[in-house]
Amino acid sequence: MRLLQIGSGSAAEYAGLLASELGFSVDRVPVATEPDGDPADTRARELFLSRGKRDVNREGLSFADYDAIVEDVGPAALRGLGITWTHLHAQHPGLALVSVSPFGASGPYANWHATDLTAQAAGGVVHVSGRDGEPPRALPQDVALMIAGLHAATAALSTTYAVAAGTETGVHVDISAQDTLMHHWTRHVADYAYCGMTTRRHGEQTGIEVTGHVAPAADGLVFVHALRQPWQDVAAFLGLGEFLTESLMQPGAEQPWDAMAGAFEDAVAARSRYDWCHDAADLGWTFAPVEDPWAVLSGPQNGARGSTDEASTDEGLRTRLPGVPWRFEDQL
Repeated sequence: MRLLQIGSGSAAEYAGLLASELGFSVDRVPVATEPDGDPADTRARELFLSRGKRDVNREGLSFADYDAIVEDVGPAALRGLGITWTHLHAQHPGLALVSVSPFGASGPYANWHATDLTAQAAGGVVHVSGRDGEPPRALPQDVALMIAGLHAATAALSTTYAVAAGTETGVHVDISAQDTLMHHWTRHVADYAYCGMTTRRHGEQTGIEVTGHVAPAADGLVFVHALRQPWQDVAAFLGLGEFLTESLMQPGAEQPWDAMAGAFEDAVAARSRYDWCHDAADLGWTFAPVEDPWAVLSGPQNGARGSTDEASTDEGLRTRLPGVPWRFEDQL
């Protein structure tokens, strides 16, 4: 199976990376983009996303050699390369073309330019990021475009197999980053349909019974989260039995957070975050270590799953990179 990647945006790059890991032979026609941010970050991004690909020139390419094309440069840039879907389909009826853009090829926003932040905002994610009363916050890096790239890889894979099985001919798949983010809102549809409620941001909250509380453990931050559990149960788990008087054990009793806050922080700080998470998991509670990217790459979970790779920089240095987010049975 062979895939041609046209473009160097995060959506096409991530789709090509995933296709490569799934067994496609991936050729890439790079399209220059404006440098963005720290040059070191740009090099690291290229190191991560270019794995398993071969750079080629448009001149001399035969589309008959490919099963699918993934692009994020848009129809105008494709025409500049001598590519249109009408011509492709007429000449190569089994070839699939997967196009990824911020808003898709139809609708009033189709010609709008966008960054990943634009796609996050238009897709509804920024609407609930951050705290109420403060400016919204973007999710880090190119989350929206890489989610779109995941869908692009899925489309390329499924259409390739459908053509090979004889159940489908080549097709042009149009993927919008805004559309792919909308899928993450489906859990809130019932709230709106039945109650007229829309999701909103919350202000700063305190207390054990809130949806989450980040506190320093002995070796770093831990996210303390025991959804829908009585605060008394969480206090007992943390070893704060001195606050569980007879009156405070009554149903509906309000926790004395002002008096408990210092003891809560001392209790959490007495153990490692992984110890807390291990014991909370036994109760079905969702505690989690709060880790930066380097801690994630070197943490025990990813170490056990073998989900990190190594690559060499231009300077000859070895560095860790995230692996693909799946494992097959023979790898377990």
